[in-house]
Amino acid sequence: MKVTLLSKELIVPSCPTPHDLKTYKFSFIDQQIPPYYIPLILYYSYDDQSSTTTQSQITIKLKTSLSKTLTHFYPLAGRLTSSNNTVDCTYQGVQFLVTRVESNLFDITKSPRIDEMNKLVKVESSYVEDQLAIQVNLFDCGGIAVGVSMSHRIGDACSISSFVSHWFALAKGSQTPMPGPVLDSAVLFPPVDSCAFSRNPKDPTVPVPFETLVTKRFVFSSLAISKLKSKVVKELNTPTTLVDPTRVEVVTSLIWKCGTMALGDCEVSVAFHSVNLRRKMGLQDHQFGNLFQLANAVAHRTEEMASRVVKLRDSFSKIDGEYAKSLTGEKGFEIARGNFKEIRKFIIQEGVRVFKFGSWCGFGFSESDFGWGKPVYVGNANFSDENSIVLMDSRKDDGIEAYVVMNKDNMHKFEENDELQEFVGSTTC
Repeated sequence: MKVTLLSKELIVPSCPTPHDLKTYKFSFIDQQIPPYYIPLILYYSYDDQSSTTTQSQITIKLKTSLSKTLTHFYPLAGRLTSSNNTVDCTYQGVQFLVTRVESNLFDITKSPRIDEMNKLVKVESSYVEDQLAIQVNLFDCGGIAVGVSMSHRIGDACSISSFVSHWFALAKGSQTPMPGPVLDSAVLFPPVDSCAFSRNPKDPTVPVPFETLVTKRFVFSSLAISKLKSKVVKELNTPTTLVDPTRVEVVTSLIWKCGTMALGDCEVSVAFHSVNLRRKMGLQDHQFGNLFQLANAVAHRTEEMASRVVKLRDSFSKIDGEYAKSLTGEKGFEIARGNFKEIRKFIIQEGVRVFKFGSWCGFGFSESDFGWGKPVYVGNANFSDENSIVLMDSRKDDGIEAYVVMNKDNMHKFEENDELQEFVGSTTC
């Protein structure tokens, strides 16, 4: 698939950022996050029977609406300062790339290849100062793919969802008022001056180079997930212990179990899973920033799925309303720092391997409509975080698509696992 850059420009907010908002402070949760991009790609088909706008017109509309959106999401147009704790919001702008793709969009979405998808989104593996980059890809068939890359330091997947929803609503010309982002996370979780993320390359939590890793996509249909749930309940042999395991719990447990077998050099593994704090704190989805904590569960190599599901649910239950409330107390920073330190503690522990899970399920990316209807496919791209897994809603049913990152040798062993193959509908690399 040949991708040619047609243009590159900076899109600035339609209105200058007020002087008192020139400096955006990270919260003490933001400060714990490594500075790398989170990639998202939304694919839209072209219907010459119903579409009344051309690719060129859509590109202009996306630029104009992005400029208006950045007035509300002004930190995304800023640059990370040398302190690593703030963003300078002095009208710098967002990189906006337009490319021509010599391919048919349906050929890409029918059997997505991660190495091809990487070309459709601006992803940097190194330390980033830009907070957001947009890449609009124009396919020869008339279709469009919109690539969104946002620094994880400034926001999580829910923040990306909020931004895309606002941007696309303006592009579509929606008359329904869109709630702007709530940008006071630093008030909820006041930053600590001495707490800047370490850029030490020896830090085991710093993402490793792309070349050593491979990302593959594994599809679990709703039918396969139903079978997984039945398998878990049967293994428990006491249905009252766990009445109804969720799709995220069973898919996480299967990948965790098979991943542990693939690594081969550990007797103990730990699954870390991000837990969204917004609902637990009574906040809205448009609360911007990193508002999550990490639940973790420990399992021995031979533990079955059911045991892992029980341990996952127990770990999730610990990050409840009371826990969230404690983060806003006087010991909030110490609690949050302790939560993130857990992952570092296990990573450096001999004989223990760590898997990092994040769920994007339920964030509504499949509803993102800028005027051409809903996307025919929503995908991810490569990111340099070994043994990490992102779960996304399947495009066809209530299934899950898992993007798994491992080194090449371990990935080969993982995808050859018989138990995994029993439940995976398709695999693409």
